[in-house]
Amino acid sequence: MHTRAFKLVLEYDGGGFAGWQVQPGQRTVQGALEEAFSSLASADVAVTGAGRTDAGVHALGQVAHAKADVDLAAEKVAPALNARLPDDVLVRSAVEVPESFHARFDATSRSYVYLMGRSESPLWRRHRWWVRADLDLDDMRRAAEGLVGEHDFSSFCLAGSDPEHHRCRVEGISLEWEPAHGGMSIFRIEANRFLRGMVRSIVGTLVDVGRGKTTPEEFAAIAAALDRGRAGQTAPAHGLYLAEVRYG
Repeated sequence: MHTRAFKLVLEYDGGGFAGWQVQPGQRTVQGALEEAFSSLASADVAVTGAGRTDAGVHALGQVAHAKADVDLAAEKVAPALNARLPDDVLVRSAVEVPESFHARFDATSRSYVYLMGRSESPLWRRHRWWVRADLDLDDMRRAAEGLVGEHDFSSFCLAGSDPEHHRCRVEGISLEWEPAHGGMSIFRIEANRFLRGMVRSIVGTLVDVGRGKTTPEEFAAIAAALDRGRAGQTAPAHGLYLAEVRYG
């Protein structure tokens, strides 16, 4: 056997995890994957993700890479890993890639989705934020449009973000209404990079706009202030999904 590199596309429910990154004494997505891959390879295997989702955050299309001596056809790696993984993590696909591939550094953009429900729902309580108000989506869209492009997002990041700089290039933002499942607002954002807590900070502040507490013009001033203390609340983790990671 020889070392082979694999690109994994993952889906997981973040509700039962203390986030992506391995932490002593905590249940993490990275930890579950490394345990499964190490069992498959009969040796310790490190798994590197494209992004470090926080505790409670879900993923529809997280990407990771791993290098291992595995004597299996590539198409059999995902089923073999899924047989070893808990039922709140699923490897959607596993393909063999050059050993130079890096899930994080080779990514050109990432997309997140945030769900906000208009009504209480036992089925959705761990998967969307129940916002107890009718939101003005038009005002929220007007405010969000100003974030497109390259900006300093210091007003929308939590402690622990990249200390070098807080500049990100937002490729696109949308906010749509979905009448199904009691009605919910679906916020989407794609950028070349994200700061810790950035999407949740943006969403929490946009909800203040939707409630009429903050105007779109005041939202723009908050973004320009480069001061997290000016922004609104951080939206709950359980409404956030890492939707897609793009390469090339």
